[in-house]
Order: sequence, then C-alpha cells, then structure tokens
Amino acid sequence: MPSERQYELVYIVAPTATDAEVESLQQEFDELIEKLGGGVEETDVWGRRKLAYEIGHFNEGIYIVQLVNGPAEMVSELGRRLRVRDQVLRYMTVRVDEDLRKSRRATERRKATVARRREARGLPPVVEVKDESESAAPVPEVPASEPAPEPTPATEAAPVEPSDDGVGSEESEKDPEVSNEEE
Repeated sequence: MPSERQYELVYIVAPTATDAEVESLQQEFDELIEKLGGGVEETDVWGRRKLAYEIGHFNEGIYIVQLVNGPAEMVSELGRRLRVRDQVLRYMTVRVDEDLRKSRRATERRKATVARRREARGLPPVVEVKDESESAAPVPEVPASEPAPEPTPATEAAPVEPSDDGVGSEESEKDPEVSNEEE
C-alpha cells in the first residue's frame, strides 16, 4: 500500500474573516501539510458562496479547495486542527487518487474499444492531438463523404429534380432516353 496518497481538502471559512485572515489561515495549513510530510499540489479559492443551510448563524462562507499529497496520518492531524479553528465552519477531506486511477483506466478502455471498432469498420485510427497543456483530445480522421440520397416512397412517383453532384436519379437509370439535363 502506498504511503503517499492524493486528497482533496475543502474547508469553509466564516464570512466575517477578512482576505488577510483567509490568506494567513491558508498559509498556516500549507505549512502544516509540508511539516507533516505532504505537499500542496493546487489551491483554489472559490470565494464567498451561499451555504445550503445555516451553519452557526451564517448563510454564506468562503470556500477553499486544495489538492494535497501526503500520508494518512497527515489527514487525521489536519482534520484535528481544522476542527479546533473557530474560523472554519466545515471541512471535508476526500481521497481522490483511487478515483483518478479508475477514471484513467476507464478512459483507456474506451479508447481501446473505439480503436477496435474503427478497425473493424475499416476506418482509419484516431489521431490524438496534444496542445500546450498536454491534454490529449482524440480527433478522428474521417474522409469526406457525400450525403446519402433520401429514399422516395415506391407508391408515389416523385418529380425528378436535377442534383448538383451530377448523379442521376432512379427514374433516369430506368429509362435512359429521358434526361433532365439539356444537351
């Protein structure tokens, strides 16, 4: 079992806290995480949002989301410290490395299925284009094809209109003497 795992830490700070207090609280938790053998990969301050229900006579809170790497002992100590802070209304820590691994595996299976189906149909393989952010977006190589003609009911005789692609209609194939084009 790996000792280093990835967690998503979300905590809600009371709306009475100033920006400086929120920043110092965030820095305090960053330092604590590093001291406990972890690291903060990403921090996202969502800002002031309305709460789903009232917490401690507050209807709003300042949301902070952090992506954290570290051992399980770090998470338990972090939870203890978050509980004793009066400014923190609620917090939640979720392990996300397992979810990320499952989603990567599902994506790989989907890509393999698409490639297998395209190969069975005789289509060219999907070409992946990587942009500056290193995210792969599959782009299928699709040859240009003409739209299929609309079928006409066999009971009614529809008037024949000349087509732009130069292909004759069914009636012109049946009776070679009748032509819609002027010579």
